[in-house]
Amino acid sequence: MNNGYGVLFDKKEECLKLADQILKQYEGVFGAGCFPELMQFSENRTYLVRDLSGRRRAVLRLCRPGYHTADELYAEIRWLLRLNRDMEPRERTADTPVPPPGLEIPVPVADSDGRYVHGAAAEDGLLYYGVVFRYLTGRLLEDLTLDGQAVWFGRIGEAAAFLHRQVRGWTASRDMRRVSWTYETMLGNNAVWGDWRSVSALTRQGYDILKAADRRIRAKLEEYGTAENRYGLIHADLRAANLLTDGGCLKIIDFDDCGYGWYMQDLAASLSFIETLDIVPLLITEWLKGYGRILEPNEEDRRMIPTFIMMRRLQLLAWVSSRRASDAVRFREDDFAAGTVELAERYLDGWLSGL
Repeated sequence: MNNGYGVLFDKKEECLKLADQILKQYEGVFGAGCFPELMQFSENRTYLVRDLSGRRRAVLRLCRPGYHTADELYAEIRWLLRLNRDMEPRERTADTPVPPPGLEIPVPVADSDGRYVHGAAAEDGLLYYGVVFRYLTGRLLEDLTLDGQAVWFGRIGEAAAFLHRQVRGWTASRDMRRVSWTYETMLGNNAVWGDWRSVSALTRQGYDILKAADRRIRAKLEEYGTAENRYGLIHADLRAANLLTDGGCLKIIDFDDCGYGWYMQDLAASLSFIETLDIVPLLITEWLKGYGRILEPNEEDRRMIPTFIMMRRLQLLAWVSSRRASDAVRFREDDFAAGTVELAERYLDGWLSGL
């Protein structure tokens, strides 16, 4: 994780000034006087943008400095533009994926000069990037009960399969400047979200259990490999906080962490923060049913699901310990660490081996 972003990003008023700087570049689109209202503070700061009439117009994402380069942000924009084009009604061949009914994704908004990525200079000497998207209506999936969320898991799996099928048929998706979510960048020496080994809430016994799980994850990934039918460009953060429901529509937001990874990592991400709950096997079953309507995972893919869930949980453990001010961190670090150790024990004992 890049910890060199200083302290300004945690200051609400200072970041609001940066958001205002970026919105000045959009006066030709929204008119003068549009203003931002903070919606969420997580890895980034997300603002609802209104014009002077008060109508909802757009969403501005102020990016944490050091997390993405301008080229990486443009790569995200490029995928979203291509996805939106591929989702338009048109004649399709047998090899062209059909988007699931009611699926929506963000539409990037350019300024009047056609630019999508803007930088704002801050007092700390860092450059803060901002990108703007059309506002999507709906209710966050995480605001529903678990039973209410379960109803949507088939649709989430189907949406993930559509994304995976789309990138398989899009040659340009193979060499975009985005992070590769591998063992090294998730749990290893170059972990983007931090090192789970440094979490202070772990007991010595808990540390040893997680270390054993970590070793098994690494070995399983090396054996599984990165063949094109199992590894490519993915959303990488399809959790409930990044999904909206609106009537019968499912809307995927926040492609900020999109990058290269194993396709089944998108299933693991859909279970973020709830991995230890009894409902998880049901959610996995429903997700896979939906996924199978577009792509059918093979037996090797299914056997790797527990490993991807455990890897994601360890990654989240490191993230939680370093993002205590984030809106997403709504629980105590020591409770989350204990739950992670419990999950690791189950994983080492063959958890979900019947998938």
